[in-house]
Amino acid sequence: MKKVFRPVVVASLIAAVINQAIYFVAVGFFSVEFLLNSAPPSEIPLFAPALFSVFQGVLGGVVVAWIATRTKNPRNTWLAISLAALALSFTPGFIATALQSALWLNAMHVVAGALIIPMVALALDNGQDAATPR
Repeated sequence: MKKVFRPVVVASLIAAVINQAIYFVAVGFFSVEFLLNSAPPSEIPLFAPALFSVFQGVLGGVVVAWIATRTKNPRNTWLAISLAALALSFTPGFIATALQSALWLNAMHVVAGALIIPMVALALDNGQDAATPR
């Protein structure tokens, strides 16, 4: 499990830094207002992108730990579940925020997914590895 935990942590921290930089670029250079569509509109906190990236990594770590111990082919199961979750994560941004901020938020999701999903997948057995004698 240790070989899977390290990629989850590393990828989550890298995603947190990159997503926070994307947030600063969107706000500073493109004047994007990250507001939730609520009454009254509430601002998305300054360090939310970094915190949510780390939270996603922790949640992904729990999921991957469960997958690694319960399935015959953890790599494919992880890819299927995480890609479905990534696809579903695009919807709330469009519902909860304006179009411009939703596009930036979805870009942050893509960054996190592009880092975390493959790094963890490479650390998991693909089912054939367990059957191959070493």
